[in-house]
Amino acid sequence: MRKSRAFLAVLLAFSSINGVSFASDTIPLSCAKKTNYEIRTSNVIKGCAKTEFSLGAGAIPRSLIRPSAVDKQMMYRFKAAQAAAKKDGQVLYIASGFRTLGRQKTLFAQAVRKYGSTAQASKWVAPPLISYHPWGVAIDVNYPDEPVGAGWLEVNGSKFGLCRVFENEWWHFEPVIAPGWKCPALVPDATFSVD
Repeated sequence: MRKSRAFLAVLLAFSSINGVSFASDTIPLSCAKKTNYEIRTSNVIKGCAKTEFSLGAGAIPRSLIRPSAVDKQMMYRFKAAQAAAKKDGQVLYIASGFRTLGRQKTLFAQAVRKYGSTAQASKWVAPPLISYHPWGVAIDVNYPDEPVGAGWLEVNGSKFGLCRVFENEWWHFEPVIAPGWKCPALVPDATFSVD
């Protein structure tokens, strides 16, 4: 027991003297200033400053409990993207974000009437228990009038951890990656999963 403690003490001392880092020191964490949403990169050990919001170090998963609004960290990501887009002369706004299950059921029922079947409707409106909107981790951006701004987000969204996920919905974005990672390939429509 004493030998193992002594070995660990020597190993830790050697590591600190020689600048060896632990894996968690190298996991990037994106932080946005609270005043202007300008982004900088920290790491998960150092964290973000008190004057910053964390954009996270990974994808934003669905909560275990149904929320009542868009996920807070997702909103920080969107606001950081919105501020950057504004600097580039583009306008971004959320046309639809969080939806209750009841609202998603209504939208899906309307789509079934419009497209004639649940299979066809599911390509355009995800069924209530599948949609990420009722989980607060999906946003529809600039729909239906401004695809240019949404195009800006499609090109630049990975910097903020926001990705377009469906080929047939230029307006739909989800936080499926860590800020700075590469967005996954688009899936054809809402009947496919990005997982």
